[in-house]
Parts: sequence; structure tokens; C-alpha cells
Amino acid sequence: MHNRREIGSYYEDVAAKYLEKQGYTILERNYHAGRHGEIDIIAEDAAGMPGETAGPDDNADTAGAAGSAQQPLNPADENITAQDAVEAARTLYSQMQHYADVNDNSSFRALFESGADAKTIQDQLQAVKSSLSDTSNLEHHADLCFFDPTQDRTKSPYYFAVALCDYDVDLSGAVSWYSTLMRLAKYEDGWRASISPAGDLLAENYPDSYTAASESGRNAVDLYPSLGMRFASGAVFEGALYALPNLLWQEEDGSVQCAVWVANGTSSSKWCDTIDLVVTDKDAGDVMKVNVPVQAALEGGQSSMVTCTIPAEYIDSGKKEWTGISVNSNLKYQ
Repeated sequence: MHNRREIGSYYEDVAAKYLEKQGYTILERNYHAGRHGEIDIIAEDAAGMPGETAGPDDNADTAGAAGSAQQPLNPADENITAQDAVEAARTLYSQMQHYADVNDNSSFRALFESGADAKTIQDQLQAVKSSLSDTSNLEHHADLCFFDPTQDRTKSPYYFAVALCDYDVDLSGAVSWYSTLMRLAKYEDGWRASISPAGDLLAENYPDSYTAASESGRNAVDLYPSLGMRFASGAVFEGALYALPNLLWQEEDGSVQCAVWVANGTSSSKWCDTIDLVVTDKDAGDVMKVNVPVQAALEGGQSSMVTCTIPAEYIDSGKKEWTGISVNSNLKYQ
């Protein structure tokens, strides 16, 4: 059980991160203003104009996450499971699509925690509306929880992160899919989607060397940042053997690493031998045209992330900066 001080501190951290993303500089935390009480955060925007969040500290019970009138329930205390979160996320997204389709802004906004500005909500509505045509003919779902606060409280004791994926497999085994991420919490009056991006949690699944390349300014790209199921063992598209190059990053020596998600949704075992990769960039031009080993055996219903190394001598673009990568691939299997 988290006490009031712990809850208040958690929401202060959420607010501070949000302000920093909006371009503010945090000047003070928990500033004591004499008889006026305590100010949680004092911040300065890019123009040097000061601002502050509400105080005193005891307002956590009424302010809630991002200004909500309530605070989210603690899943560990309330016996809320990851499966509950997955089902709630699917319901919320279906409601979002409906309200976006009929341009019901008020009902759409009510599905989110309070605190988001009108532009943020409008951007969310337009993004959901654009998904309608992409998902209209996709009848199957592969939904999963990739962050469960009852199992890991180091990031949040309240919020689940769920990956939703709609897909279809045609008679030839080709896959069409659309995926989105949702961060959500349960309140006394129901589930709400968070205005904080779920992708921040998904990024912790990246290989260390990918993160190192990205943080050091070397070429590093996630081609499918909303596809959460690639990081879950056993997540597959039923009826299809599917290979997806999804992470590309360059090492200091000029070689390139390519993470390929291979998912066997068939009922038989498959040997994934090699994969043809044709990688181009809108500015750097041809990056590489290679055939690299995968060497992975997958039983039906299994998936795996395989990292392939392409030596520097096969990288046609050298260390030129990537600004718009595209990949064509073909898996050779038995």
C-alpha cells in the first residue's frame, strides 16, 4: 500500500516529466512558501516565464494523475490483472474509434485522464480516425500487456501498458496488420487512457546496443514503434509465418545490426534459414543489399527476435546519416 506522501511524490514526478517534455526547465521541487504551504514544482518555460504546479502537497487525493479529479486504483491492492487491462484497452479503443468516426469530441475526451489540452485530444482523435480505414477489414486481434505494475513497480504502481494489434492472414499466408499502444489505469468510475505515451515503457525492451547507438547519435531506427507484440514470447499471427526487420542500428565500426522478429503462427515447425534485406534511405540512398543468416528453429506458436550483423564492407552508404529508412525483405525457410 502506498501512503499519501508516496502517491504525491509519484504524481509530482509525472508532472515534472510532462513539463520537461513541453520545454520547461524545473527550477524547484517541494518549495516551502511559508504560511502559504508547499509548492510542488516551480518551472520556467523556454521564454524564461515562470510557472508552477498546484500545492500544497496534500492535494494528491483531489488532483490525481495529470489533474484528474480522482487517483487511479492500485492494481496490487484491488486485484486488477493484466488480462483485465488488455480487455479494458480493447474496449477503450473500440469506443475511441466510434466517437472519432461520429466526431463526438466530448465523449472521446472522456475516455482519457483529464489534464490534456484541447490540441492533444484533437490530435489523438485524428490519429484514431485515420486508423478506421486501416482496421476495417482486420477481423483478428493479438492483444497483450507488456507492462504489468503488479509484477514490476519500479516504473509505476498504477499504470498498465498494452499493445493492441488487429490483423488478417489471407489464403497465401500474407499478413495485414495495424498496431497501437495504450497506457491506462483503472479509476473508481472505470478505466481511462493516459495522456503519457506508452512507448516510453516499450523502449526498455530494446537491445542495449541499439539504445547505446541511439543515445550516442549514431544511426538507429525503430521501423515499427507501435508493434508491441514483437517483444512478447509466443506472440504470433495465427496461420502465418512472418518475418519483420524492425530495428536497425549502426555500430562505431560502421557495421549494421538488424533485429528481425520471426513469428511462426502455423501448426508445424519451421527452420528460418536466411533473409534477403534491401535497405534504402531517402537521403543516403542505397544502404545495403545483402542476404544474411537467421538460423532459427521455431515450433508452431513460437516467436523470436533474431539480431543479424552486416559487416561494414557491405554497407554501401558508409556512415551517412539516415533520415528516412525503408526495408524490403524476403525470408528463406524450410
